[in-house]
Amino acid sequence: MINSSHESALEVDVCIIGSGPAAISVALRLAGTGRRVVILCGGEKRESPADRDLYRGIVSSDSSHEPLEENRRRQFGGTSVVWGGRCIPFDEVDFSDRRWIPDSGWPLTRSTLEKHLARATTLCEAGSAIYDVRQMGGLPREIIPSFDDQTIVSWPLERWSMPTDFGKRYRKDLEAAGNIQILWGCHATSLRLSRAGSSVSAVDAVYRDGTSVKITARRVVLACGGLENARLLLASRGVAQNGVGNHNDCVGRYYMSHLFGTSAVVRLEDPARMIYELEKDAEGVYFRRRFWVTPEEQERRKIGNGILFFFRPQSGSALHRDSLFSAVYLTKYAARVLGRPSAGAARQMFGNDRKALGKHLFAVGRDVPVLIPRAISIFKSRFLQRRRLPFVLPPSSSNQFHVFFQTEHHPNPASRVVLSDAVDRHGMPRLEVRIAFSELDIHTAMETNRVFAERMRLSGLGKIDLDEESLRSSIETCRHSFNSNAHQVGTTRMSADPAHGVVNADCRVHGVDNLYLAGSSVFPTSGHANPTLMLVALADRLGEHLANE
Repeated sequence: MINSSHESALEVDVCIIGSGPAAISVALRLAGTGRRVVILCGGEKRESPADRDLYRGIVSSDSSHEPLEENRRRQFGGTSVVWGGRCIPFDEVDFSDRRWIPDSGWPLTRSTLEKHLARATTLCEAGSAIYDVRQMGGLPREIIPSFDDQTIVSWPLERWSMPTDFGKRYRKDLEAAGNIQILWGCHATSLRLSRAGSSVSAVDAVYRDGTSVKITARRVVLACGGLENARLLLASRGVAQNGVGNHNDCVGRYYMSHLFGTSAVVRLEDPARMIYELEKDAEGVYFRRRFWVTPEEQERRKIGNGILFFFRPQSGSALHRDSLFSAVYLTKYAARVLGRPSAGAARQMFGNDRKALGKHLFAVGRDVPVLIPRAISIFKSRFLQRRRLPFVLPPSSSNQFHVFFQTEHHPNPASRVVLSDAVDRHGMPRLEVRIAFSELDIHTAMETNRVFAERMRLSGLGKIDLDEESLRSSIETCRHSFNSNAHQVGTTRMSADPAHGVVNADCRVHGVDNLYLAGSSVFPTSGHANPTLMLVALADRLGEHLANE
């Protein structure tokens, strides 16, 4: 790694703004190429409260969203420092122009990304890029034997990373490259455009101590995350009065995430025959099957993409009948009560939940002899092994399988982020989020659950308890108390036509010759998948493009 102090000016071949999985994936492709690369790490190896504060924003009064600093990390490695490791590729249907979904379609195909999805799987340390159980010889195809049909299938897989902290895992590789310089605690504040507005002439940045630096680069890659990419483009003025790349008012629009929640309970005729627990491949990588509504059924019902899988009930529920889950809940409950300001408030809290508490206490008391050794075993596999057990499920012996769904949030120009009047300590405007959900989003979530329920009833393989009125109510609750869980996509969307997006198929900003964007902000649609694997694949493709120029 090239050593440096706080220079006031730098000239490089490639300037990468950001230091999360997208930025690091681009940099790894450029390592050893001879091109001089600088990474602006808006933080240090660990996040400080002062740097975290730079992510604070405003949630519009007619919208709902978690605090903007909650699910993001301003440090080397970005949000990979805290992610769960779930790796899911986008499906071919996600790239299609679906006539019943306005603004759907990508300017590239899934096949274009196959080799990059393979490398992304490697970078995420999720083993081989096999996401179809039919390609894994000798394994059953279905979660429940004889369940799959033309409406819903269960052969798609998701794989699980370590989870990999990209900062810790790849810092030494970047340092050893010889052509890559990391500017620690260096925050980009503006992009300067040339007089003609056709290229970025310089990047303005500032260190934590207030020292300014101007970076001149042949190529600039903005890789700050699903929200921050839009923020820096909008905050950069000069020739572009409305922000860089915002000729057609697309920057910040089409903000998408996912709708998700627990919807139903299934009781099977023969639970012993189903595949319930996480599985491991020959490399020791955890993988899981899920129920997926087929593209043909999506088109028939005029819905977006969606999946379902068996998971846990809500944390306060005792329906799992599992002593370990009840013990964890009681521990958290006691911590909340002890934090109450008065004994009266604690008594009131206990009184309100007395019935539920009794059920949890009964479950713990019944299984005390086996609870401690089981808890120790799970603790070791969950926290002490290099490849961490992703989660723990209630035992299948209860024959109560709680159905969790995750569905597509559709492109919507009214769902957006904008600049607010408030500024951070560097003078950059803070973001205001105005996320919006449409009836199509609700329709997709409802119909995805209906497909599963209808198939379960027709198959005769079990019984399902799905209260549609309660489901719609829970979806509405999700909308009005929304948390993205760091699934923040679409604010600088990719498009073939500059009038309908911010970047082209190569992730270059329309009308700006040397500016590229990496990360989930360029996704034209959200699919049902967590964004990490896909954004790493696109970043790897961009890095290859820059390395070959």
